[in-house]
Amino acid sequence: MKNEYINLKIKTDSIKNLNKNKKIYNYGLGILKAILAFLVITVHNFNPRSTKNKTIIFITLNRKLHVPSFYIISFYFMADHLYSLNFEILLKRITRLLIPYIGWPFIFYKLNRFLNIKFNKNLPDSNEELKMQLLVGNRFIFPFWFQIDLIIITIGFLLIIFIFRKNSLFIFQIFFILIYAIEYSKNYHSKYFGKISNRDKNLPFFFLESIPFAISGFILGVYKILDILKYNKVKTFVLSYLIFKIIGDYYIFKKFVSNSYPGINLNIRSICLIFIFSLFPSQNVTNIHLKNLLNIITKYTAGVYYLHVPIHIYFQDYIYNIKKRTFVGLIQDYLICYLICFVGTGIFGKTHLRYLFN
Repeated sequence: MKNEYINLKIKTDSIKNLNKNKKIYNYGLGILKAILAFLVITVHNFNPRSTKNKTIIFITLNRKLHVPSFYIISFYFMADHLYSLNFEILLKRITRLLIPYIGWPFIFYKLNRFLNIKFNKNLPDSNEELKMQLLVGNRFIFPFWFQIDLIIITIGFLLIIFIFRKNSLFIFQIFFILIYAIEYSKNYHSKYFGKISNRDKNLPFFFLESIPFAISGFILGVYKILDILKYNKVKTFVLSYLIFKIIGDYYIFKKFVSNSYPGINLNIRSICLIFIFSLFPSQNVTNIHLKNLLNIITKYTAGVYYLHVPIHIYFQDYIYNIKKRTFVGLIQDYLICYLICFVGTGIFGKTHLRYLFN
């Protein structure tokens, strides 16, 4: 397994040498992350029944791809650092995740308390709510379960690589197969699973089902698959699109009804999506105005993820479209998040507090 990794690494050395002193930002994946951030808001803050527009409905049908794709992209770019046990980079990664995970709950906890006192709102501001938010990440900013799972999985991967150095890739593949075997077993999803009222009960499912996505990203990163596929762009695009459509339209694998992200179909379709967007010719983006536009579009996707639920809650009393969870409200929610991130980065861009916004 390790010899295969070395051989593939040698094949991609030419790509690294061409850009030895110049890091090329992958605008294709950056654009994809911006789209995924938009899909995140459709899951939490948009009611599909509020529209009959076929394009909008199509978008909502694919909105569950956001979590799998984020995991795969995240671990793809961290694969080398994990495999080489680059503790300095890994510590920076965990710091980057912890700052918003801890910072935003404290900010909104204080803001909720202020609004409750001054304007008689009914927002969560108890110490217990704050403790549970920081512990499991699913209270008044409930999507933060993703953050804590990302941190735990990163540390878990690090331990496996550190302890089972020579056999770590094999162990990851065993975990991949084992978890999907559990998912497709008859007793995995309880009859109450999937209800919003049982959000705490969903947490173990969220965690377990996220691991195969992380493993997929890690293995793709170790073998530099995206770099290799650039040599066959047409074949990569055609095959990825066909697989994406066939699996999505014909449900080759069992389809689950739940609030989490079960099934290997989500994994495969997310990988296909990433393959397609990775083909974007980032090295050809030389126009400064186009670069600035792409940077604005792709820079604040993390901030949108952190902010979209609180923004929906705070503005629904004042903006009709947000309250009714229409598509226009979805756009408004997205733009408000971007504006806050733009201003926040401008103020705190030279400090670690910038991680609250991007």
